[in-house]
Amino acid sequence: MGTKPWLLIVILVLLLVLALVVFFSAKGKKKPTDYYALFVIGLVWAIFGLFSFFRYDGLSSFFSIGIIFMIIGLVNKDKWKKNRKTWKNMSKGQKKMMITILIVLSILLLAGVIVLLYTRRTCGSYI
Repeated sequence: MGTKPWLLIVILVLLLVLALVVFFSAKGKKKPTDYYALFVIGLVWAIFGLFSFFRYDGLSSFFSIGIIFMIIGLVNKDKWKKNRKTWKNMSKGQKKMMITILIVLSILLLAGVIVLLYTRRTCGSYI
């Protein structure tokens, strides 16, 4: 029980450092909105919200925000191809960055699943 506050502090500090890195690396670069990505994010969030509806007997905020993102994406459907980045259109540096991001996210997902399974095994249920 004594490690939970430290764990939360470490996670918050890591998120703050990540936010600062993103902020300073993107400073001064104006990037147009990718409405296709916004639509896909909305679709995923809406589906996740529907699954939580069956588990918690009520629509979650994920569903509501997902529907809003989907509507914004659909309203701007004519701009989907304008800002769309495909693997063929990326430079070598962008491809390396995407691979690095995918590897880091995969490691974080694996670590989250391991922590979830470990917590369930030691505590008898999910937190």
